[in-house]
Amino acid sequence: MNFQAVHRLLGFVILIVAGFLLVPAAVGWIYNETAEAWAFVMAALATAVPGALLVLRGRAERLKLAAAVAADPASASKVDNTRFYRREGLAVVGLSWLVAGLAGAVPYLFTNTFDSWVNAFFESVSGFTTTGSTVMSAGQIDGMSHAVAFWRSFTHWLGGFGIVMVFVVLFPTGGRSLFRSEVPGVNREAAHQRVHDSALMLLRIYVGISVIECALLYFVGGIGLFDSVLHMFGTIATGGFSNHSASVGYFDSVPVEVILTTFMFLCGFNFALYDKLLRVGPRPFWRSLLGSSEALAYMGIALGATLLIATVLWLDGGSNGVAQDATSNLRDYRSFWQAVRDSSFTVVCMQTSTGYGTADFDAWPQFCRVLCMGLAVIGACAGSTGGGIKMVRIMIVAKAALGGVRRFVRPRAVQSVRMDGEALGEPVVASVTGYFALWVFVFMGGTLFLTAFGTDLETAGSAVLATLNNIGPGLHLVGGTQNYDHFHDLVKVVLSLFMILGRLEFYALVALCVPGFWRR
Repeated sequence: MNFQAVHRLLGFVILIVAGFLLVPAAVGWIYNETAEAWAFVMAALATAVPGALLVLRGRAERLKLAAAVAADPASASKVDNTRFYRREGLAVVGLSWLVAGLAGAVPYLFTNTFDSWVNAFFESVSGFTTTGSTVMSAGQIDGMSHAVAFWRSFTHWLGGFGIVMVFVVLFPTGGRSLFRSEVPGVNREAAHQRVHDSALMLLRIYVGISVIECALLYFVGGIGLFDSVLHMFGTIATGGFSNHSASVGYFDSVPVEVILTTFMFLCGFNFALYDKLLRVGPRPFWRSLLGSSEALAYMGIALGATLLIATVLWLDGGSNGVAQDATSNLRDYRSFWQAVRDSSFTVVCMQTSTGYGTADFDAWPQFCRVLCMGLAVIGACAGSTGGGIKMVRIMIVAKAALGGVRRFVRPRAVQSVRMDGEALGEPVVASVTGYFALWVFVFMGGTLFLTAFGTDLETAGSAVLATLNNIGPGLHLVGGTQNYDHFHDLVKVVLSLFMILGRLEFYALVALCVPGFWRR
């Protein structure tokens, strides 16, 4: 293991986070929040110190190793810790989310937003992993300063792709392993191109979509610039933090909901499609989009679930007439338009794992509640900023299971799992089924762990689902109008690790727990 490179790169990750802490400091000064601004400056300095020490330590180790090799050139061939391989990349990936979560928690403590480092760590990890779960009460959310609110949502945007892209651009050698581990899913079209060029292209797409959405929210949606920026952060990264306790329901605006729904849905597609759109034009883009079984399934499920939930709400509204929204007011679902409006927004939110809300789906009929959580588990497309297991994995597991049934009927028949006309190799299928098995084991173990602390089964199961799939809200005590503050501190730490586990899609973080991973 090349520990000096790992130390140095982790130090740079911390320094990057420390540098970004100056942005909310500037926001604080703009809004005359001098105390908050200085708190962020001090937090940046306090965070930069350990980052600089790690960088210096890594550099010292490299110089020491170089001196040893210079003294005895014959020993160079025996040293296995002088290069950066996939193992080092996985170590940096797994540990960088832990150190980023710790570094991002510092300003919450310096601004007295939280008096517990566990709560600060939970909120920070939830932001960077684009989960959107919170330990803040409604009063705390509405009472946040502009600087804290900005940092809270800014962590979404950074965690979505920002940190990864900056890292890859600045450190192309180690960035290759980081890029391959960070961009989720099975199909990585960008992996066939130069990693550095692909990273720059994805960063341009990410920033470009962000600017377009922010402009639409401000000029078309008619909301303030600050609200536009913060809700753009949460949408592009499919996170869900809002500076209003009522979330998007605060605006009660159809244009705002349409804009957010559109961009959440767009960010649920594989970003490699947008890369193709810019590189080769619209015709190949549409051919790739319409030729992708994953993209078609993603669109079909969203449309079908929207109509199904809207119909159930409308039929239920005909008898009950009411359901609770995110502001705890009652909504009349005797209007089919209202049912479609709320169901479309909620379906896209859940499918892309964005924690925004206009209606409290936890107050909907049981069928709708279960379907919403099911959508969140399936998730968006591979290569998107969305969470969940991912559409392509669900399709591969389903086809592998169907192939198993066919082999049972015809043992000698040759069965292969095919996606978009191409046969997938056994290693790919094994990796996906292994991922699915890991997900089931962690979900069952996590639910059992939470029930050991006296949590009811519905809350425990949905909390694990919500954090493991980077959804945000769950059901019952962690529903859309609730928070996670009532959990024991140990539970909050475990749920924070679940967020990172889900963000890294298991393997990168689980690999760190294998003893042989760290051997030289």
